[in-house]
Order: sequence, then C-alpha cells, then structure tokens
Amino acid sequence: MAQSGPDLRRQSVLSQALPIYYALVLAMLTFIGIMILIRLQHVLLILFISVLFAAALAQPAEFLSRILRIPRIIAVIMIYLAVGALLGVIGWLVLFPVLTEISNLSEDIPAYADRIEGARQAYEELSEQYPQLQSFDAQFREFGERLSERVGEILIGLPERLARLAFDALSIFFISVLLVTNRERIRDLVLSMVHPDQRDAWREVLTKIWGRIGYFLRAKIIVMTIVGVLMYAGLLVLDVRFPFLLAIIVAAGQIIPRIGPWLGRVPLLGIAAFDGLEMVVSVAVLSIVIENLKGYVISPIVEGDQLNIHPLLVFISVLVGGALLGVAGAFIAVPAAAAVQVVFEEVVVPWRQGHFRDDQASDPDTEALAPQLEPAEERGEG
Repeated sequence: MAQSGPDLRRQSVLSQALPIYYALVLAMLTFIGIMILIRLQHVLLILFISVLFAAALAQPAEFLSRILRIPRIIAVIMIYLAVGALLGVIGWLVLFPVLTEISNLSEDIPAYADRIEGARQAYEELSEQYPQLQSFDAQFREFGERLSERVGEILIGLPERLARLAFDALSIFFISVLLVTNRERIRDLVLSMVHPDQRDAWREVLTKIWGRIGYFLRAKIIVMTIVGVLMYAGLLVLDVRFPFLLAIIVAAGQIIPRIGPWLGRVPLLGIAAFDGLEMVVSVAVLSIVIENLKGYVISPIVEGDQLNIHPLLVFISVLVGGALLGVAGAFIAVPAAAAVQVVFEEVVVPWRQGHFRDDQASDPDTEALAPQLEPAEERGEG
C-alpha cells in the first residue's frame, strides 16, 4: 500500500532532523565527559604519576628480582624502602643545620636591625621626593599583617594538606607496585582490544612509551643528584649559609624542565643577597656555570637522546601542564609529551602515509606520472 503525501513529508522531516538530534546528543555526551574529566583531574594526575614511577622502577626491580631471585613485588618494595630511608637521612641532614641556624639567629639580630634602619632612612629620603608614599612604619606594619595572615592560613590548612599528601603518596605507592607486578597482564588486556593485525605494532608502541617515560625519571634523578652535589660544593667554597638546604632546593628545581632550574635559584639568590652584592654576583656566576655544565656535559651523557623531543615542544608542554595542574602538571608534562609523540610517530604518521599511498594508487594520473617521478637511479639511468 502506497504511503500518502503527509506520511512521506513526515518521514522526510524526521530523516532530516535525525542528524541534528544525533549531533546534539553527541555534544551533550562530550560536555558531560569533559566535566567528568575535570572533576577527576586529581585522580588522573595520581594515575599518571603512578605510571611514571612504575615505568622508572620496572627495570631496577627486574634486575633485583633476577639477581636476588626474589619476587618482583618484593624487589619493588625494597627499592621504595631504600628511597624512603635515603629521604629520611636527607631530611635529618637538612633539619639539623636549619635548627642550628635558627638557634644562632639571636646573634645576628643586631645586624639585621642595622640593615632595616638603613632601609628606613633610604625610604624616608625617597618619601621626601614623593610625598604620596606612605610612611615606612605603615608600609612595614602592613607587610607584617599580610605576612602573618598568610602564615596563619597556611598553618590552619597544614594538617589537611599533609593528610592529603600522605594519602596521595600511599596511592602512588600501591598503584605503582601493582603496575610493575602486573605490567604484562595489563598490556595483554589492552592489546586484546586491538585488531589482531595491529597488535604487534601497538605492542611496540606501548613498549617504547614505557621505556621512554621510565628512562626520563631515572635520568632526571641522576641529573638532580649531580647538580645538587656540585651546588653544595660550590656553596661551601663561597661560605653561603644553608648550603645543604639550598642545594636540595636547586636540585629539586631540575624536576621541571627549562623553567624549574631558575625558579629553584630564587631562594639561593635571596639568601645570598643578605651578604651583599659581591656574594650575589658570585652565587649567580656559580649557578650559570653549573647550569651550562649540566646542559652541555651532564644531560647529554646521562639523558642522551632518549626522549628525542624538540625544545619548543618541551617548553609548550611545561607551560600547558603548569597552567592546568600546577607544579605536578609541569612535572608530568614532558613524559606525557613524549608518550604523545611516540603515538604520533608510530601510529598517526604511518596511518596518514598509508592513506596517501592508497590515494596515489587509485589515481590513474598519478600512476601514469609515477615512472617519470622516480629517481634516475631507480630507472637505471646515470
């Protein structure tokens, strides 16, 4: 039975509206997915850091497991215990000099008072030229109030932050241990969702990503250690206060590429400023020498070309990671960019090149011109 005109028009309108409905539903699902990712960004950050630690621990754990003939999970726990003991020793070595300096601070109070009085006189002279400036006492009092208010806010939220940090550290520990011990099983599960013809290629991609991000963290720790030792030795020679603590801060700055090393030197230069301009210049020269030594000697030997990332991509990824997730985002930005680059080079580029070859093979004009476009050596000429 033939359909009437209204029924045909109704079906035509429905068929035209369905793509719009599908697009709206897809847009709503995309928006919901983005909101879920935003809500879960801290969880995703913990997962990625866990993967980073697991990749860095996999090779040493495998080595210990093979040498000592122990289960892999025991090897990972032994490495974590060794690292925890090392951090505890470093913390004690840092805490003792700091407490000593604080206890001796009373002897330096007259010198600091003389410097503050000199700053007061300079400010009063400047205020005579610019009457709109507030008095030195008012400026100093306002600064003290802001500082005390900020310190109070930090102290109030400190227990909660420490508890959250401890929970995150435990989460990273357990997740990374499970990832190391179940790496093959997880990899096989991921590969089971890939077409059989593509499994070998994706296995190679996953292996390259795992190796690159693992090598990144191991090499970064070695570079941090060397830079910290060199900085500590230089600060001892220059007789800068808090040399051990400042060397650790400078070494920790190496975690964030490009920007972090110079951010870590801000406290160093600030402490040196209390000992005069000559000390600031000496510390700045020491920092420049060590940074250039790291860039031209230490990093090429230790890190090599394992990540093989362009400096511009490193800089942009650090900026994006820092803007999205703060210091932790800047820390994971480079290994994340390395993983994306592996996928791009091993999957996206070959996929697009395959499309180009298919297009050329299906184009008769291209086939006719192909012999003319071949190099002379391939045509047997020359």
